[in-house]
Amino acid sequence: MAEGNSESSKMSIMRIVQVLIRESDRDHPLTQQGILEFLEKDYGMTVSRKSVSRNLNRLKEAGLPVMCREVRRVINGKESPLSLDWYWDHLLSQDELKILIDLLYFSHLPAQQVRQLTDKLKRIQSRTFNDGKGNIRNLPTSLKPSECGEELALLSRAVSQKKMISFYFDHYEADGKRHHGYTISGDPKLYRASPYQIIASDDRYLLLCNLEGSEEISIFRVDLMSDISILADSARLQTSLEGLPQGEKLSDWVYPWHGIYTGSPLPSSFEADWHLMSDIVNDFGKSARLVSARQNLVTVELTIQPEALKAWTLRHAPLVKVISPSFLAEEVKEAAEGLFRLYGPS
Repeated sequence: MAEGNSESSKMSIMRIVQVLIRESDRDHPLTQQGILEFLEKDYGMTVSRKSVSRNLNRLKEAGLPVMCREVRRVINGKESPLSLDWYWDHLLSQDELKILIDLLYFSHLPAQQVRQLTDKLKRIQSRTFNDGKGNIRNLPTSLKPSECGEELALLSRAVSQKKMISFYFDHYEADGKRHHGYTISGDPKLYRASPYQIIASDDRYLLLCNLEGSEEISIFRVDLMSDISILADSARLQTSLEGLPQGEKLSDWVYPWHGIYTGSPLPSSFEADWHLMSDIVNDFGKSARLVSARQNLVTVELTIQPEALKAWTLRHAPLVKVISPSFLAEEVKEAAEGLFRLYGPS
């Protein structure tokens, strides 16, 4: 298609933009001749070099992120600048895109979702972009990131407005359902607090706050907070993380616990104190099946790598007892005996 009227001129400008976005970046600029070749090869457009030069300058003057290298030259005693190496200045650099893609691969989102989001991010850059992760798979989890958008918006507004909040803090019990925390008298416990900061870690949002009447920093999982209300009372202003040892940072105090375990998952079961129900639901999700509940104990079945259950059991000792498989129960017993020898009576 040759350029010869207003419509074809507009189409030429659009195609030049498409060529720049798809084929160029700061490290891969295009010459005007290169742009001409892409227009003809990809879109069947025959455009004059003069027209390409004029349209490139129009795009640049219009404020689009069209960049070039200016060379000063003198022809017949007159200065005549020359524009070379044209490229589209993408909103995100290739290094920034790699960081975002790394975050996706380090997440526990479903593998298909990671691939789809990665492909969309790649389209933001030119075709020269290569993240080098063609043979990498992330490790998904059955657990989903906590969904508490309304609660987060409410807490963020309270922090911005420097207002106190009230809320209940829930937990799971042997019936597998959520319940408010209780006071000594057995009534639902309503907290009043000055919100300080919201942090994100391990697919969970956490609120740092000062409970009314306390000088120390308290931390609550936002997904277990319920009936949050912003109060008229002004929050207690925080200028530092009071309650932390001298010199410690937030990242030193709030520590995310991780573990990667390999091997074939096996059908397993354990008994646990019912107070661990929140941990069971949080750590194992729907893969944990509540078999029975009696007095203060719950019995749970799940399929999991033995080493993972062993680590979880030792972490929550002495509130957990492995029932099966038998070899794992024996390994935990041996580990407990080893700890007793290490920490037992001197």
